[in-house]
Amino acid sequence: MTEPGPQDEIKLAKLREELQLLKGAPTITGQPTWMIFDPVQHRYFELDFENFQLLSMWNRHDDYEGLANDAAEKYGAACNRHRVKALNDFIIANYLAIEPLNGDWRQYYSRNEARRISPFKWLLHNYMFIRIPLVRPSRFLKATYPFVEFFLTRTFAIITILAGLTGLYFVSRQWDSFISTFSYFFSFEGVLIYMVALMFIKILHELGHAFMATKYGCRVPTMGVAFLVMFPVLYTDITDAWKLRSRLKRLSIGAAGMMVELSLASYATLLWVFLPDGGARSMAFVVATISWIMSVVINLNPFMRFDGYYLASDASGISNLQPRGFAFGRWKLREVLFGLGIDPPETLPVWTRRMLVIYAWSVWIYRFFLFTGIALLVYAMFFKVLGIFLFMVEIIWFIAKPVWSELKEWYAMRSLIVRRRRSLATLSVLVLAGFAATAPIFTRVDVPAIVEPAEYERLFPPTASRLADILVKPGQKVSKGQVLFRFESPQIEQRLRLVKINLAEKRKRLERAAADLRDKAQLQPLQSEYDTLASKRKGFERELERLTVRAPFDGQIQDISRQLHNGRWVKATQHLATIVDLKHFVAKGYIAENDLWRIKPGDDGKFIPDDFLVSSGEVRLREVSLASSDALQLRPLTSVYGGKIAVQADKDNKLVPVTATYRVTLDFDKTPADISKVSRGIVQINGKPESFASRAWRSVLKVMVRESGV
Repeated sequence: MTEPGPQDEIKLAKLREELQLLKGAPTITGQPTWMIFDPVQHRYFELDFENFQLLSMWNRHDDYEGLANDAAEKYGAACNRHRVKALNDFIIANYLAIEPLNGDWRQYYSRNEARRISPFKWLLHNYMFIRIPLVRPSRFLKATYPFVEFFLTRTFAIITILAGLTGLYFVSRQWDSFISTFSYFFSFEGVLIYMVALMFIKILHELGHAFMATKYGCRVPTMGVAFLVMFPVLYTDITDAWKLRSRLKRLSIGAAGMMVELSLASYATLLWVFLPDGGARSMAFVVATISWIMSVVINLNPFMRFDGYYLASDASGISNLQPRGFAFGRWKLREVLFGLGIDPPETLPVWTRRMLVIYAWSVWIYRFFLFTGIALLVYAMFFKVLGIFLFMVEIIWFIAKPVWSELKEWYAMRSLIVRRRRSLATLSVLVLAGFAATAPIFTRVDVPAIVEPAEYERLFPPTASRLADILVKPGQKVSKGQVLFRFESPQIEQRLRLVKINLAEKRKRLERAAADLRDKAQLQPLQSEYDTLASKRKGFERELERLTVRAPFDGQIQDISRQLHNGRWVKATQHLATIVDLKHFVAKGYIAENDLWRIKPGDDGKFIPDDFLVSSGEVRLREVSLASSDALQLRPLTSVYGGKIAVQADKDNKLVPVTATYRVTLDFDKTPADISKVSRGIVQINGKPESFASRAWRSVLKVMVRESGV
């Protein structure tokens, strides 16, 4: 701050007569505070002890010098010209003066005009949170307060706590039944019921704030609706709570909405226990779940400016928690990175400073993920062009802009930063981090895979027939061509006998054609009929031969159906057994699209089974499918069956991968001796090296290409 000089106007701003000076709550260090209340703007401004001392002498002086000298003589060096100028600028900036020093009311008017923006810019900057006041409830609150006064007493609070604990105890005894009720509301009707209940609960929530404020004599000027990222929420203006000196009363007003929801949750939980199944019990369940979740997840959140934030501010005794916390957070960040040795923004106890720093850094991390999520949400809510535009607004305005502002502060302090040893250490860490991010340290490609026999075949009857003989047992080793099952078909055998009888009769007629003039005259038709019957005989014989099931290759018999026995009729779809080749195994799996470019046929790898009793083995990549898999056939690798590949079932119950995957096949250089069954695990392939930065950029680029529609 520059020292006021001759070029500065020496006059002090004249305070507006309607301003009120009120005693405030003490600070966390026990110092007294005062509040300036502006009834026109309906705003409260907190003053510390030094500024109050200056303000108490304000009307006795017209210039900086006189007020500063008088205050310094009476109250000490803390009341200097710097503080006088800062307070004077604060009064003018917040429209607490009758008119500016340089000029008349037209300067205020010009400043207001300069601050006006087009409706488009206003919506762009405020669509995250738009307030629309609907009612002025003061008269209604005063008229109805006697009817709700009991609900704001300690007696009702004790009864509610007992009811809530009782309900939770009984629900814990029926927890499975309580949780299973959620599934009944995963429908359009269920969502509609939840929305209606949520609106009802939030109305009572806001009335809780309003009635508690009325109890302590605070005026509630407006209640209305606000749009949080286009989602409507109710709000209550309880600004008047700032005039209360008791932080406990302010806490009560801030917590009143949450206490209403917890009360609803307590009684709804208790009712759910005793109500019979039906509409009333379902409604009690809805009210209970919404109230518990909203109270714990949203209302107690101190990182956004909802009830939890104001409760944390009043409970800690730190007014303007976020701005002051951010100031300490930035200060501590600069000290950690550069060791500047600058005094903290305020003189506070060490534990308070640490708490503010931790709070600020936590808010920054929370907001980063929150605003990134909101950016993705608004992108998904609108059509592509507007979605991309709003996404960029979110990222630039709420994430990039604060970072850029801090970087500009660092640039302004560059002369001080470069002289500090810790700056060199920070730079070294950043260089190492950059090197680590760009170094190709990822050389391994993990592929979820299953080891299974190279050849296996499920055996089925050639046609619907009767089982005549089972010639193998489970675990029996067989040779290629060995007979495994024999079937019989009386129908085919009957037809074959008839064909043979007819064939014999035709043969006799052909043999006597030379002596029988009638058969000689029909020689050609007889020969044709004979050939036809001979062809049928061969066909039926082939059908009977097919009824003998043989081993297609050398292997071992597994999984013989227990339903099989001699004389049983079976369908063509009846599984008989499985023959597997236990001498040769292959690994089959799926690789993510991101890693596809890093591997090629012939690359070496290692299969590591999930079962620690099975040995690992060296493998070599044989082939990679040219197209991504629409549905995964290797079900044990999917998340549904405990595997590592995320899938979701479609309407046909096919397991569709969430991200593009490609099927791979790998051969063992030497099959481990103890692999005798299907084994799930991971294949680690030695692929092309990749850096973390390259991987992140490729993921971003893939999303951009996909969303651009190219």
